[in-house]
Amino acid sequence: MRSKISLLIAVSVVVLGCDPGLPEGQSEYAAGGVAASLSQAEFNTLSPEKQFMVANKLLATMYRGVSVEDYFNLEAGMSNLQPKSTNFLVETKNAIDTSMLPEQVSAIDTEIDGLDEEGNPNPDDAKYIFDTDTNTRNNERAKQLPMARIKEYPISRDMFVHWMAYVLINTIMFSPAEEMESTDYTDVQNMYRFLVTHLEKDTPIRQVIRSNLSTLARWRVSRSPENHALEAYELYLGLFETEEDSYRGGIACKDLYLTNEDDGYLIRRTDFPNTDPQLILQNSYVTTCDDLYEVIAGHPLLIPRVVEVIFNYFVDIRSDNLEYRQSIINAIANSNPETFEDIFKAILFSREYLLNVERPRSFEENLMPLLDTLKWHPAENAGQVDEQIFRRMTEFSNSQIYMDGMGWATMKYKIGRLPEVPLDGLSFANYHKSMRQELLMNRSFYDPSGDRGIENFLYDDNGDLKRHVEDMSLHEFIDFLFMNALQRRANDSEKADLIVVYETGDTGDHLTTDNDDVVVVNDGRHDEVAQITFDYISRLPEFYYFRSVN
Repeated sequence: MRSKISLLIAVSVVVLGCDPGLPEGQSEYAAGGVAASLSQAEFNTLSPEKQFMVANKLLATMYRGVSVEDYFNLEAGMSNLQPKSTNFLVETKNAIDTSMLPEQVSAIDTEIDGLDEEGNPNPDDAKYIFDTDTNTRNNERAKQLPMARIKEYPISRDMFVHWMAYVLINTIMFSPAEEMESTDYTDVQNMYRFLVTHLEKDTPIRQVIRSNLSTLARWRVSRSPENHALEAYELYLGLFETEEDSYRGGIACKDLYLTNEDDGYLIRRTDFPNTDPQLILQNSYVTTCDDLYEVIAGHPLLIPRVVEVIFNYFVDIRSDNLEYRQSIINAIANSNPETFEDIFKAILFSREYLLNVERPRSFEENLMPLLDTLKWHPAENAGQVDEQIFRRMTEFSNSQIYMDGMGWATMKYKIGRLPEVPLDGLSFANYHKSMRQELLMNRSFYDPSGDRGIENFLYDDNGDLKRHVEDMSLHEFIDFLFMNALQRRANDSEKADLIVVYETGDTGDHLTTDNDDVVVVNDGRHDEVAQITFDYISRLPEFYYFRSVN
C-alpha cells in the first residue's frame, strides 16, 4: 500500500486530567491474550523517540497530538531527549476516565460558540464559525461542532466521549445516512446526541442497540418493515443471508411504517398489529417489532459483531492478516466487554495496536493532531485552516480540505465510512494536497506572531523565537521539525539534502554560523526553514501512516 502512496505523491498541549475531575469512566474490564494492554513499564523500555511515536499514535487516533516541546524536557537540547513524565500511559488512561466539571465544559463551549448570556451562539465572540443556515434540516452545524469539541476539550472523558460518538456515527451501525432523501441534518444531530448521551452514561452495548432500533433516525434509513429487520440482522449481527428471516421480521414489524416525503418521513402505525408468532434466526419467535428488537439486542452474535465493526477502523483488512485480525477480535469479544468504552479502550491501549499495527491515517488523524503539535490557533486566519475550518471540511465543496473530495465524508454514507482510508488517485491527491498546501506549507500560522498575541510551535506570543528553538544547532532544528511532524529524527542523507536546499533555494541566506562555528538558522528564517522541511515531509509516504514500532 505504501507503494501506492509513493506513486501518488510523485504525481496541543495535552492536558492530562481536569482539576479536580470526576472519575466516571473507570472500568474493571480488561482484554487479555493478544489484545492485552501495553503496560507503562514496557512503554518505558522504549527509547525516548519511540515513546514519543507511540504517544502520538495513541493521541492521533483520538484526533489529538503532543508536541516535542510539551512531551520532552528540552533544557539539554535535542541530542539528549528526556520525557517530562515517566507515566504517560497511566496519565492518559486517568485523563480519559476523568470528567471535566460542568463549569469547565460550559466555559469551553462558550469559547467555541461565543454564547451570549441566554446561551445562544454569538458569532462575533466565537472561536469558530459554523453553518448559520436557519433551516435546521439543511444546517450542517451538527457535523461541525463535534470536531470543534474534540479539538478544544482537554484530554478528558468528555473529549473521549465525543470522539467515540464521532467514530460510531461514521460506522454502518449508527450512520444517519444524510445522503438519503428520507434523512436530513436533524437526523445527524439526533443520532449524535443519542450516542453522546448513552456514552456519557456508560449504557451497556445491548441497551444502546435496543434503543437505537426503534428510533426515527434508524427507520428513516431502513424505510420499510422488512428492510428494517434485514438491516438489523446485517448491522448488528453480521448476518447477510437472511431473506426468509427478513420477511418474517417484516411481518412482526408490519404495524409500523415510514410516511412519505409530503408527510415528513415519520413513523406511523397501521393499527393492524401482527398476532401470529414468527420464527426467526432458527430458535426465536417474535410477534411484534419490540420482540424483534429484544432478540437482536440479546443475541450472542451482537458483541462479536460490534467489536468487529469498531476494530475494522483501527486495523487494516488485508488478505494476509485475516487470522491475526480475528484473533484480536476474538480476544476482545471473549473478554465480555459491556460498553462501547470497553471496546475502544481495549483496542487503543493494546500492545498490538500501539506497537505493531501499521495503517494509513485518516484525514482527521493527520490534520487535527498537527493542529495541536504546531500550536495552531483559528484566529491566525491561515488560508482555509482558519475559524471556518470545520465548515470547510464538511460543507464547502470548493474547499481544498473538503472531506467529501477525499471519499471520506462524515455522517453521510448509508453504510458508514468504509474502514479503509480511500487511497485511489483522486481521493489521495486531494488528501495530500490538503495536508501539504493548507497546513504544512502554510507558513502564516507558524511565522512570528508579532502583535497578534498568539503563540505557535516556533515563536512565543510576542513574536520572539522560543528559547529552546533559538539554542538549537541546524541539525537539532531539523530533528525538531521531523519529530513534530513525523515522530522521528531526520537521517543523515535527509539532512544533507535539505541543507543544500536551504543554501541554494530561491530565497537563500537561511544559514549562518554562531560564535562556536556551529551552523545555525539565521534570525528570522526559522519559519522559512520549517516550510522547506515540511514540504519534503509532506512527500514521504510514511507521513500518511501510523507506523509500527517493532
